[in-house]
Amino acid sequence: MADEPTSGVAAGYPIQWLIRFFGGRLWAIHAWEEPMRDRKLFKTLFALLVLLSTTATVMAEDDGETQVNRVLGDKFSIRLIGGLVDLNTDVAAGSSLGALIDIEDLLGFDEQISTFALEGLWRFSKNRKHALRLRYGNFDRDAYKAVEATIPIFDVDFFGELDSNFVNQVATIEYQYTFINHDKTEAGITAGFGFYKYELAIAGQIRIGDDPDEAEFRSESVGVIAPVPAIGFYIYQALRQNLILEIRTSFIDLEIGEHNGRVFTTWGSVTWYFARHWGVGVGLTGSDVAYEKKTSGERLKVDLRQSALTVNLTAVF
Repeated sequence: MADEPTSGVAAGYPIQWLIRFFGGRLWAIHAWEEPMRDRKLFKTLFALLVLLSTTATVMAEDDGETQVNRVLGDKFSIRLIGGLVDLNTDVAAGSSLGALIDIEDLLGFDEQISTFALEGLWRFSKNRKHALRLRYGNFDRDAYKAVEATIPIFDVDFFGELDSNFVNQVATIEYQYTFINHDKTEAGITAGFGFYKYELAIAGQIRIGDDPDEAEFRSESVGVIAPVPAIGFYIYQALRQNLILEIRTSFIDLEIGEHNGRVFTTWGSVTWYFARHWGVGVGLTGSDVAYEKKTSGERLKVDLRQSALTVNLTAVF
């Protein structure tokens, strides 16, 4: 496959510099041991994203070149993603909620898993500026651990041999509007909903009263499907005619009814299209989620940090 035309190359250099500047920090955001809670930093990141989007728009107005990269103009794409995922999860559950517990440490859940995700994109307008993106990921885990101390959760104290299950599934639907799609660059904004399904179940012995020898078997569980709106930015850059760099981010901090959540997510990948309809790539992703379900009965609080090294197989049409 031939390299891209030379027209408009000079206009691409500032965008490439911004990509290297911002993209090199995506992984660092999620490599921290503690979640990002500093609002000043959050505002700084937001300002960087606005600057990136504004710069791309201005450059699009200055450069009248039409879109020539076939990958950035394809109408449909389907992507199968495999990932090696690192997870750090704190959960509290019960009518009194109580303190957060580290489920990897105390309940024996794996801190690293391999999993798959699926993503699809449909550019539904003739000018290819309007698109819908669908994504689904499954990060469910099971655990077994014999604990010596008691674990306070679900308003009781579990101990001994415990079987646990934690459901962690995410489905998103996003509308994507493209400000610029010409020559080597595509950039725009996204808005949509993420549906986060969390469920924790524990089965084992619990203490009865103050007598350490008095116990009974108990199985407890709590779950929620939380619809969370989010907005974001994205930029794709054709490093070569068939080598595409993708950077996307989305974020929200919102309380609606019984749901209170904050989500910050980033994606970065490089995909090589070795044939007309097929590409393979590698990438890094990370997310920081803080969610709380507030009701008069069952309550659930989840603090989840996850990062992943990914590979993808992409079909474009």
